[in-house]
Amino acid sequence: MLPSIARSKELFINEQKYYEENKKQQKSIVQNLAKMQHDGIPTRLLDFTTDPLVALFFATQENERTDSSVYVFIRNGYSPTSREVKLSSFVATQKNRCLEDIVKNFNKSNDITIGIESAKEILSRGIFIRPDTINDDDNCRMHEQKGTFAISGNQIENGYITSIIPLENDSSYEEIVVPFEYQEEIRNELEKKGYTRERLLGEEKKLIKYNELPKDNIREKKRKYKRGLYSNYSITLEMLNLMTVKEIKDRGYQIAKASKVDSVWIWFQRLNSEDGNNIITQHWYKESINEYGWKGKEYYEFMLEEIRGNSYISYAYFQSNFGRIKYKHLPIEDNAKLISLDVRLIDKNQLVIDTNLMKGTELLISYSVDGGLKREIKIIVKEQLIKIDIDTSHKFNTIEGNVTMPVSSVQPAEVRNVYGIDYEKIKGDFIERSDEDPLIFGYKEFKL
Repeated sequence: MLPSIARSKELFINEQKYYEENKKQQKSIVQNLAKMQHDGIPTRLLDFTTDPLVALFFATQENERTDSSVYVFIRNGYSPTSREVKLSSFVATQKNRCLEDIVKNFNKSNDITIGIESAKEILSRGIFIRPDTINDDDNCRMHEQKGTFAISGNQIENGYITSIIPLENDSSYEEIVVPFEYQEEIRNELEKKGYTRERLLGEEKKLIKYNELPKDNIREKKRKYKRGLYSNYSITLEMLNLMTVKEIKDRGYQIAKASKVDSVWIWFQRLNSEDGNNIITQHWYKESINEYGWKGKEYYEFMLEEIRGNSYISYAYFQSNFGRIKYKHLPIEDNAKLISLDVRLIDKNQLVIDTNLMKGTELLISYSVDGGLKREIKIIVKEQLIKIDIDTSHKFNTIEGNVTMPVSSVQPAEVRNVYGIDYEKIKGDFIERSDEDPLIFGYKEFKL
């Protein structure tokens, strides 16, 4: 994910020229860059929105037969007046890409002092501007789009800025792929909700047309004909070029009509898909044979039942390759709090948990005495020392068990807000986080 200024060497070299040609003296650098971005002039900004439907609108505006994506980032935002945003945007005004000169000019222009190492750290990472903080009466579209921006990080080599780092390279994010087949339907639904070019872009409605499909766009993979209580025909088809849902439905209807049978199953697949990985499954049938609870909708002389997929990972593939899944988690924040938790035994009759977890944090304690029956207790942290009476009436040799802090999503809201939805605001040996596990939680074993 690169900003427009980084999409060719010529654009990158001429960045300062574009800025000088389009800036307005009464505006800040970031205001100028924001206006340039919305006017289609190459900048180092990337458009973001806090409204997922706005993101979906822009993801479905291309006229190519290809998938698109919506990227989800959860990051700290910075004020336009922060030194991070000011310095990151200031680079666009400088023809000389020597880091030392940029820092010198920046300090002089802003009457502040920032060191080379601090500047390098800021400029090497992506900076998100806090939503609703760039106020500009000349940029109405930003308000309609609930827009904000990110400034990508820079590749710095031998003291010079040499290129821009793709934003997705600098931390975790989530990519939601929007299959081409469904984009036309999504656009129509968004329009009903008021997400239009007129409102979001100030432009007239534009009809998005795709290139014509070749006559041989559909290739048969296998077919089967069966006759029992009713005639049944099934066929698996491979699409050489991606098709819209409407195009697939029209082709399916033609096949069902030409088959002259009572029930037709059609599996539409993308090119080179494995068996079972279908983008759309259609079941065409005559209402007169429906004694099986089928729930199709009327389509001309047939009833049509559809099952829609995404043609990326079939359920069978997911099940057989579960161990290969890599999970994405939010990165630990720089100022994350170090969590400590220790368990000890007092007078052979009381467990003591010593922790700096905040009040209200929910924990689960599981323990057994001399390998006997396991006992489980749910507690809420109220103070640093948590005392638990051991449920036993006789002397024992060992007590062992574990302390678990469940995932953030089931913690009280006040705990979730302080510790983060992925526990990204805390760290320490007590916190279990791994790309092999979908969950992040707290866990400590003890044997006393």
